[in-house]
Amino acid sequence: MKIDRHSTQPLYAQLKELIIDRISQQDYEPGQRIPSEMELCQELSLSRPTVRQAVAELVSEGILVIVKGKGTYVADDPERIEIDNVTAQRFSLLSAKSLAEFSNPTVETIPSEQTIDRLFALTETGHHPGYWGITWQQEESGACYATCQSLIPVTMFPDLGPDLRQGKRLIDILANKYAYLPQKTTGRILVRQARIDESKALDISRNAPVLVLTGIMTARSGHVCEINTTVMRADLVSLNIGSGRS
Repeated sequence: MKIDRHSTQPLYAQLKELIIDRISQQDYEPGQRIPSEMELCQELSLSRPTVRQAVAELVSEGILVIVKGKGTYVADDPERIEIDNVTAQRFSLLSAKSLAEFSNPTVETIPSEQTIDRLFALTETGHHPGYWGITWQQEESGACYATCQSLIPVTMFPDLGPDLRQGKRLIDILANKYAYLPQKTTGRILVRQARIDESKALDISRNAPVLVLTGIMTARSGHVCEINTTVMRADLVSLNIGSGRS
């Protein structure tokens, strides 16, 4: 790739792509120092502000790191957290055996709203008590690698919120609720940029890439009993895909 001064793409964006291309071609390897700001300016006939902006954005995206007094380096590949048996219900609250892995759970009541009701195939918006919104973090060795939220209809689990706040065991909370527990699941995984609240929770740069796993759990009754959205650090996790119940 070369810098094209006649392109409508800004020069700093072209430089970002050039550096990323050199990293992918292993011209710059993980842990290796890249040319200095001045060296890049001279090599490519670019201004210092252009080079500085490109490097700053690559640093914010975690591709480069600045070592004070030494220079700018290609970020080392981090040791990844292995997430085993990843299915649509991997982080489902109603599918969990205990709350041991649920770090800092919070519970709120989310009112009936048309967009959410549509996901749960409910048509009478405003005529039911809404949903429990349970939010928590997933951690490994003290590092937060995911933030999760489950939406669960209050009509199916009217005491879920108070029970969770009181610290009851999950096995007791879900006792005699067999008909409302997940029996069928569907899901999808996508990559997008982190939102402001997610970047704060995951301690990553704003707009850094994240993996988003969305699982829709359906009970034996045929009604959707839970929708879980889990946002994971793309730079920290390795997903081992498992087989789930169909």
